[in-house]
Amino acid sequence: MDNKFAIKKLQKLEESFVVFSPLTRMPYVACDPETFDDEIYLFAQEEDCRAYIKTLNEEKTPASALKILQSQLNVFLNSLYALDVNAVLFDDGAGKTIIALEDLVKRPDMEKLTSSKIPVINPRLTLTMIYFLQELRRQAPHEMAHLRELEEEMIANLVKSTFILGIETINDEENTDPEKVNIKNVRIPFVKTKEGDIYQPLYTDFSEFRKYTGQKGQKQRMSTLTFKQLPRFLIKQSKGYVLNPASVNLVLTADQIKRIIQDFF
Repeated sequence: MDNKFAIKKLQKLEESFVVFSPLTRMPYVACDPETFDDEIYLFAQEEDCRAYIKTLNEEKTPASALKILQSQLNVFLNSLYALDVNAVLFDDGAGKTIIALEDLVKRPDMEKLTSSKIPVINPRLTLTMIYFLQELRRQAPHEMAHLRELEEEMIANLVKSTFILGIETINDEENTDPEKVNIKNVRIPFVKTKEGDIYQPLYTDFSEFRKYTGQKGQKQRMSTLTFKQLPRFLIKQSKGYVLNPASVNLVLTADQIKRIIQDFF
């Protein structure tokens, strides 16, 4: 199928359906075995989407169909850049077409976004977390060598990344620099599990911060931390951090962080 024809067909649809992963609370992402594109799956017909989901379920990969209205399509497609997705596999009911994301929506200035003082997007890290957790959380026997490879790639991106920590400062309202602020003047939010364990929310980018904090985020100031700085801001009773709690919900224990720092720094 000609890509231009497929693009026009997709843009005219009143609604389309994307494969969504409850394991990450984000679109399901796969690496194309031939092109090596990191792609999401988009369907013109809900029944075709559900048929594909059935095949995933048979492989012990849970998934669901998420409806995308025409008015939401461009916003959704633009959001894929934050996941480092570069292609859409579009099934219009008659056939499948791989469409480059740049052919659907204009690519933003990635260098400007990734070099911002407050992380706007953290695409490579987000993508590697998605791949690792999609595999780790499947209720099926794992190919351990492959799982370890995914984990190592994720960790390599973790140590290179800058994160957002929401804090409340007392008597030092304007200062959020983790190297300058007096730790005694800082209040750090935390979450408690059903078992009573305490973890601190941590975010890869601004959208994840707002997704989780909502209106409460207006009371918090965003402090940026490197991976190496994470132990300094762990409160005494905390067992670690939970990264992007509104989506991938990746737990990083204090011991894991310590071991990673020892290995990489």
